[in-house]
Amino acid sequence: MVGADPVPIPVRQEDPRVITVRDLIGVALPAGTTVAAGSAGLDREVTWATRIRPTPPAFGHLSRGELVLLSENLLPLLDERLTLAGAIRQLAGFGVAGIAQVGAVDAAACAVADETSTPLLQLPSDTDLSVLERETARYVTERRRVVNRRGQEVSRRLMELAIAGEPLATVVRGLSGLAGRPVALEGRDGRLLTYQTTTESPGGTVPAQPAIESVLASSYASVATWLRSTAAASPVEPPSQVVPIDGQWERVVAPVIGRDGPLGSVSLIIPIAQVTSEDHVLASHGAAACAVVLAREQAAASVRREVELNVLDEVLDGALRSEVSLLQQARRLGHDLEGPHIALIARVDRTGTTTNAIARNREGRWSILDETLQRAGVALGLRGSRPLWRVRNNAAEIVWPVGEHDEIAPVASLIRDELQAAIDLLNGPSGTELVSVGFGQRESGISGIRRSHQEARQALTLGRRLNGPGHATAFRDLGIYRIIFAAEGLPEIREFHDETLTSLLIYDQQHGADLIRTLQAFFQANCSPKEAAAILAVHRNTVLYRLDRIGEITGLDLDDSDIRLRLQIALRIHTALYTED
Repeated sequence: MVGADPVPIPVRQEDPRVITVRDLIGVALPAGTTVAAGSAGLDREVTWATRIRPTPPAFGHLSRGELVLLSENLLPLLDERLTLAGAIRQLAGFGVAGIAQVGAVDAAACAVADETSTPLLQLPSDTDLSVLERETARYVTERRRVVNRRGQEVSRRLMELAIAGEPLATVVRGLSGLAGRPVALEGRDGRLLTYQTTTESPGGTVPAQPAIESVLASSYASVATWLRSTAAASPVEPPSQVVPIDGQWERVVAPVIGRDGPLGSVSLIIPIAQVTSEDHVLASHGAAACAVVLAREQAAASVRREVELNVLDEVLDGALRSEVSLLQQARRLGHDLEGPHIALIARVDRTGTTTNAIARNREGRWSILDETLQRAGVALGLRGSRPLWRVRNNAAEIVWPVGEHDEIAPVASLIRDELQAAIDLLNGPSGTELVSVGFGQRESGISGIRRSHQEARQALTLGRRLNGPGHATAFRDLGIYRIIFAAEGLPEIREFHDETLTSLLIYDQQHGADLIRTLQAFFQANCSPKEAAAILAVHRNTVLYRLDRIGEITGLDLDDSDIRLRLQIALRIHTALYTED
């Protein structure tokens, strides 16, 4: 069961799914065959049997997992300096399953075989290697047919579950039972969606969900890199890859591929060095079945999403058909818009050179938003109601349900952090994008949500201008800017701004004098020229000169406290309403 304590399971003495060196000794190799050395590798999978060519390059045709058939008379023909020990070391580098030798086996060869865990078998002296190659290859081929038939049967049974409308957890449970392995299904962001263990898995103790969740997360960066390369692969026969998890376990992972690329991945959790060819086949078939289920769920979610988007557009944009009917439709979708909500707006800003990966992901960066918000909802204990969201240009606009007494700042911070983590994972290690969030106050009802949305937009704008990207900014923390925004539509606001700052803005535009920035630094430094110079990274005399020029151009006395207040208010109006990002 998911989350159950680890249970001890017996190690199987024989795995009927593959053929190993140990199996061949008993069924395909001639009587009298002995293990001279390298017994630690007897459980290696054998994929083929082949003789060494009598002419160089003798080893060039070899592949991983082959059983090499060797005669002691052959090595001198290849190279009179080549010893059996040297040949074993070279063959071990090709990843062969083992070596079967006709003739004497010396101590040096045995030592290398033990060192590399390469089984070294001594065949009877009258063994015909050509016959043995043919018979062993025939045996391995038959076992491959068994694996393929089993893979087809597993595929059929899993597809029956998928087509019957069973949920993902049932499909994953079926794969785990058929494979005799623990199976994990992860979303495209690496979040563990479901995990099933089995009492048939060899290798000691089956990892329970809390343990496996952390170790899978630690290996997901390398998995994510590989998954991105499989976007164009077939969803019916996706590729598979072995990825180490820790010193005890590794995973055979296959992508769950949808119409727009990988939707997630299926992993068979396997003790280290016990991965078989059948594990790859079953992981691929399991991923294909999960793709069918996810495609069905996505189709249903897409219809629901379209309706939710229409509701949100009417709420935020004010094009109400009927408030009563809108509230009823939202309620049928599980959203109580008359309850308290906050609006949040998230924006992604580049902070460095754009890499190719980021350029490719720019348009699809919000594809992970729904999964990210679901994860944030779980972390925040959100039950029942779900958030509504939409994407406008480079920003995600979110309406999040909250309780009457919930602290809303932690909600915004967690959503920003989750989005940042998802963007970083999407972009990879070269990511140079930061997520900024602005959020409004707690409001109820359609008009209240619309008001919170406007506040969120203003908080995002001011937060990025004042603090730079990468922060969560609350509208309630904007201070005097809240009053400025409230008065934005008054003509007196524009007149006051222009009367106070226009001459300085024109002078800066014509001469690049930085007088506005100097004035802002001066007030930021509590009217200290020395501290203002430090903020601007210029000499104190430069600040004094610029302040004199400001007085000359505007005709205003900066020593007058009323004038200073007037300039500070005008600067804040300029920052809030008339500064371009």
